[in-house]
Amino acid sequence: MLIGEPVVEVEWPRTLKLVNAPANITLLNPGQCIRVGVVATGDNRDAYLDQTRVSFRVRFNGQTDEHPFAAYAQTKQIKPEGGDFVTAALAAGGIKNPLLTMASLGATADKWCVPSNAADGNATVEAEAEVPGGRVALTPSKVQIESFASGSSRKFKNIEEFGNYSQTYYRQPNPARLVPALQMAIESQTANHKSDLIGIASAFLSAALKADPLAEKDFLARMPEQTPLVRSLGLVIVHSAGYDIDSVVKTLSAEDQEKLKSIPSMPDPFDLSPTREVFGHLDLMWSTFGATGDFKPVATIASTLAWRADYDEFDKMRKSGTHPSEITPSLARGLAYMAAGWSMESFQRNDPLVADYIEFMLASPDVSPAIKTELTGLSTDPAFKRDKAN
Repeated sequence: MLIGEPVVEVEWPRTLKLVNAPANITLLNPGQCIRVGVVATGDNRDAYLDQTRVSFRVRFNGQTDEHPFAAYAQTKQIKPEGGDFVTAALAAGGIKNPLLTMASLGATADKWCVPSNAADGNATVEAEAEVPGGRVALTPSKVQIESFASGSSRKFKNIEEFGNYSQTYYRQPNPARLVPALQMAIESQTANHKSDLIGIASAFLSAALKADPLAEKDFLARMPEQTPLVRSLGLVIVHSAGYDIDSVVKTLSAEDQEKLKSIPSMPDPFDLSPTREVFGHLDLMWSTFGATGDFKPVATIASTLAWRADYDEFDKMRKSGTHPSEITPSLARGLAYMAAGWSMESFQRNDPLVADYIEFMLASPDVSPAIKTELTGLSTDPAFKRDKAN
């Protein structure tokens, strides 16, 4: 299989030996990198992989890129599909899952990156394993190469397609479509003024661009041709990602430059100040996770589970019939605790990487016992039921 570079560099350092299988990459844009993954099954598979070396070659656009035999950079044991759900269900009954893994995955140390000027086409990846007893040719894989020009021309059909794209982006990053993503977010927000989609989409886009300088370069280059609204918000997003936007700003009229200055800066998703805004920041952190697959947003959201005492105070107030007249710091923390717990439980069920991150936190000596207790009870704590969290 073909593994995205962030799996090895960003995700696996914050997971245990046993993980959910990463996505098999089928589409790449210029600048993106992949590693070759080799799956082994059967008894003694980990020892087998430890004794195996792999070489691979990539054929693309009439060129062949050779990568010599080398040991794996890292290996992981792979959970069966649906394994997290089965393990959790059995654990609720006090039973340990007897079938935690039936396969292991090794990722090569070498990687192949799509040339920055690549045009549309297909790349073929051929691999060979040097195993105890000889060499074995592995099944070749093909991956579609899509230029920024082609990707940016593919508009989103509806908000549902955009939602799936942004929520699972880290599994199959497709930065060539970030401009159409901004266009769809603005179109949807315009149709529904009560929506908070623009803030969430902006956090997603900012994180995706920050992680991919080549994508940012293309994104910024396309801003002058956009409508004023798309261009203005796009420039704010690029600036929030830490890039210089002066090359485009100086081409704007004096009036447009003044309008750009009036747009407020994007909030910091990781600001946990106990105010009304903290609830929205939880959504922004989940958007950041969707863009990058990074551990930090998940760990930060989990840290709010330390606010259990504030929730208990709120629960007493609610049961007594008291209606607060303002959002106090304690009330903000109590409500955020509920929202964080509900969202963590939802992502634990529906996102394999979040489930792996939670297992990592439960085993980590750096996570407090109080938060570990909360993480263990995500699926059973009444405080995290959706009707209360909302």
